[in-house]
Order: sequence, then structure tokens, then C-alpha cells
Amino acid sequence: MWKRVYILPISLLFITACSQHADVKRDGIEISGKVTYDRVPSAISYGGLAKLDYGKTKKVSSKNIVIKAIDTNSKTLDETTTDKNGKYSLFVPANSEVKIRAYARMYKKDFWDVSVVDNTNAKSLYVMDGDYHNVGNKHNIINLNASSGWSGDGYHAPRVAAPFAILDSINQAMYRVKQADKNAKFPQLTVNWSVNNVAAAGDADSGQIITSNYDGERGLWILGDANSDTDEYDDHIIIHEWGHYFEDQFSRADNIGGSHSPGEALDIRVAFGEGWGNAWSGIATDNPIYFDTSGYQQSSGWYMDLENGAQQNPGWYSEGSVQRILYDLYDKTNEAHDKTSLGFKPMYKVLVGKERNTPAFTSIFSFIDALKRENSSQKRNIDKTVAYEKISKINDAYGSNRTNSANSSVATPVYKNLAVGDSINACTRNNYGVY
Repeated sequence: MWKRVYILPISLLFITACSQHADVKRDGIEISGKVTYDRVPSAISYGGLAKLDYGKTKKVSSKNIVIKAIDTNSKTLDETTTDKNGKYSLFVPANSEVKIRAYARMYKKDFWDVSVVDNTNAKSLYVMDGDYHNVGNKHNIINLNASSGWSGDGYHAPRVAAPFAILDSINQAMYRVKQADKNAKFPQLTVNWSVNNVAAAGDADSGQIITSNYDGERGLWILGDANSDTDEYDDHIIIHEWGHYFEDQFSRADNIGGSHSPGEALDIRVAFGEGWGNAWSGIATDNPIYFDTSGYQQSSGWYMDLENGAQQNPGWYSEGSVQRILYDLYDKTNEAHDKTSLGFKPMYKVLVGKERNTPAFTSIFSFIDALKRENSSQKRNIDKTVAYEKISKINDAYGSNRTNSANSSVATPVYKNLAVGDSINACTRNNYGVY
């Protein structure tokens, strides 16, 4: 497929000649260096607000991204990828005029291929370029840094760092999966991000994407509207949406979508899918503080505690209950109701195995039933963690014998038996939303 390349200016450090002798390796002169980007952290207050803290911006390594040496005829002379420390090494002919180009693409053949493109500019792939220079006949060191574009009171320069920040959050999610399964292979993923991506319905290719989301077709769409809602540094948001990609490509997602919040009584598929996404963001980062920055200067967002947040209408229909259960089952911090510290590997095994193939809808019932069957020594502790969310003991994938009816006369039983040739009455209510 033909693809335009979107070139961004960068902050560039260029140092030449670390040796008095010509380096002739792989029939050329070595160019090496490190690629970093500006990472803007979040700051939270006890008033429930979350904001980006530009004063604490730091340079972070860009891991596993594609790097090329390009001559004045736009020919690629050599290419590689950065390592886990953002370091790279290339070789080009002596006395070449070249520039180093870093692509917003993580790539490892047969294992992963993740690109960040501008959906409002013909899916242009983001890159950052160094200046052309003559390499001479000695080792060159060229370090590249992608700037945030922040100038103290606003974004007055290109936000070069944004695509690389998004990739780094996804890299963190992939790393957690690889810890559970070193042979995991990640199907190709395209991330659509633009400064024009706004929280409005309409034409996605013009930036009207409603909210950051996974589209079910191996595409993430991420908000980038400064002074309204930007998500490039909100790692929990990025990883939550990547969690839906994981469900789609590794496990199974029966989630039917729609509006949702932790205190609502939701369809069991929505409750599990969104609760999983929230919990997964904490699992991948080992940080239970889920945040979403927004507003003027990205200073008036919100946050929630995935582990110790207040219960609101807990039960099998609550994404809040699901996220607390999943995070408690994973983490090493235990409370009176939480004596389990399974880590992610047992959960991963269920998600890619029994949960993927369950005859029931994917829900907290199907997941916990499978988890208990595969971790029988932890049954009692798992039941105790689940019971804290006002969910009685789960003994099958269908949630039989529910005692919590979500204050609705039609919510239980969750499933009804229908014999061949027979009929039953099924009622729906939209008290808690429409799906």
C-alpha cells in the first residue's frame, strides 16, 4: 500500500568523531545513538482532579522503533530498530550525505508491527528527521529527541513526542503479555492519532472520533484535541483501548459497547469488557491510579483508584466490581478480602483459553469459573475476593443462582432455559442505559 510520510521537526543532538580511526564495519561507517521522547507525567489531587504536569517532563527511551539512514536521493542506506534503551546502530558508506529518520512504528518480523498514523492526513506515518550531514570516515553519534511542543502556556510547536509516547504505552502492554507468554505474536495494529481528533461524532478521517476507542478492525483511535481532551500521555487510556485489541485478537470480546460507568448496572458483556480494560491498564503499568487528563492546558481531568475506589452499586453487572476483582487477583497488595496474588500469567492462560472458547457470553461468570478450575488451590481466596463485590459464589460460566438482582425484577436469572419448540417471555428495561 502506498503511504505518505509525515515529517516532523525534532530536537536534535549531533556529535561527530569519537575515534581517531576510521570504523569499517559491515562495509561502512557506523552511526549510532539514542532516540528519546518527552514524557509528560500526570499529577493527581485529592479533589479528584488529574492534570498533565509539564514541569516534570523527562526524556524517555523510544523502544523497538524503526530507524533508517537516508541519503539525499531519499534512498535507505541501512535500517534497524532501537533496543529497550532506545539505542541504535547503522552503517553507511564513507563520506555519505545522510540523515537519520525515526519512525513512529514498532516492528519485529513475525512478532509485532504497530504504527501511529495521522488519520486526518491520508493515514500518513509519523516520523522525525535529523539534518543531512556528511558522515566522513569516522564513527558518528547522533541522538534524537522528540519534543512535546509545550512552551510554558500551550502547545506552540509541533507535538512530535505524542506518537512515540503512544507507542511506549503500547510497548508496556506488550511487555506484560510477553512476560506471560514469551512466544506471543501480536497482529498488526494501526493507531490513529491527530491534533485534530476531537470528541465529536462525524467523519473519523476528519478527526471526529467521539472518544478514544478500539474499532474492532485492528485500529486504535486516540484523541488529541489540546485544551479539550488529549490522550497521548494518558497511558491508562491507551492501554485500556489496547486491552480491547487484546480481547479481539488473543481472547474474545462479546462486549456490545455503549455508554458505561463504574456505578451503572450494565449488560454482563459490557461490564466485563470495560472492567477488564480498566483493570488491564493497572496490571500493565503496575499502577492502580487510572487517569484521564483534559480541559484547558490539560489541567482538569479525573482519576479513579482501581483497587481502593469506593464501591458504587457493586455486583456482577458492574464494571467497577469487575475492575477491582481482576486487579486484586493480580496484584501483590492484599487486603482483608483479598488474599490472592496470582500475577498475570494465570489470568492470561484463562483469557486465551477457556474464556476464548466459552459457550456462554464472556462475563465475570465465565472468567472466574475458568480461573477457579485452573487454580483449584486458590478457590476459596478467589471466592472471597469476588464475594466482597456482592457476587455470590460462581460455580459455572452462566452465573446460575444469583442473589443480587441489580434492583431489577427482570435481571435474574441471567440466562433462561429455552427448550426446542417451546417459548419464553424475555423482558428488557433501559433504566441503566440503552444498548
